[in-house]
Amino acid sequence: MLQNFLSHAPWLQIAVATIAYFAIGAIWYMPAVFGKYWGEQHNVQMTEESKKRMPMLFGSTFVLSFILCFGTALLLYISQSPGTCMAGIKAGLFVSGIFCSMPMAINYLYVGKPFKLLLIDAGYHVVGVTLSGIILSVWH
Repeated sequence: MLQNFLSHAPWLQIAVATIAYFAIGAIWYMPAVFGKYWGEQHNVQMTEESKKRMPMLFGSTFVLSFILCFGTALLLYISQSPGTCMAGIKAGLFVSGIFCSMPMAINYLYVGKPFKLLLIDAGYHVVGVTLSGIILSVWH
């Protein structure tokens, strides 16, 4: 089944879903949205050294986002999704809830991060992966 998916994968849709997911993050973590609070709570400071690392961080983020979108597309394929918006929402919520938010919540419990910060970080993945699921589901 995986071999069949790989030979017929919707690569353009996966790429567009990845770009959408990445773009949501760019907006989500802007200082005017959640970035200021996020940076304070994670003790992230913009120094010359951290600015030099940005291209690598953004590139790595894009690759990891692609992997999540690929996994969502694979889930839609395996489940023989009907190709509706609701199917995309369900797939996105499943992937983001189980594979992103729950492990993150476990970690936040142990490191004592505020619940509001968990909502910001997990919320980004829920919104981003769900949007990706919609794109992957309805675009044929």
